[in-house]
Amino acid sequence: MPFQASENMLREQGRLAEVDGQPTYSFAESAKNDLAVMLRCCEAETANYWRQPKGHRLSAAPFYFERAAILLRKQRRYAEELAVCEAWRSIIEDYQSQPSVQAGRMALAHKGPWSIKILERMDK
Repeated sequence: MPFQASENMLREQGRLAEVDGQPTYSFAESAKNDLAVMLRCCEAETANYWRQPKGHRLSAAPFYFERAAILLRKQRRYAEELAVCEAWRSIIEDYQSQPSVQAGRMALAHKGPWSIKILERMDK
């Protein structure tokens, strides 16, 4: 139940990315190969990130951006893949400038393996 309490708190604070009223994490396993769902999760994560107050933003989840980029590449939709990667880059450029991230009090999502993989895709 503590997890449910955290989810409710994030929802009340407007910090929970959702698709059709469901947290994006609920699609991570069940829909990871569904491009349409992964793109909707990217949109939800992006919107959720940018609506948070500047200086107090929690990171978006990189998983959906990487999955969407992979699925788009498989369909040879390179411009859309690049757009997903650029959306992620914009988020992490802002995120790493957050005072709490610079002070080491927040997750270093921008330095994690998913983030690095997303950025490396831009060069391909």
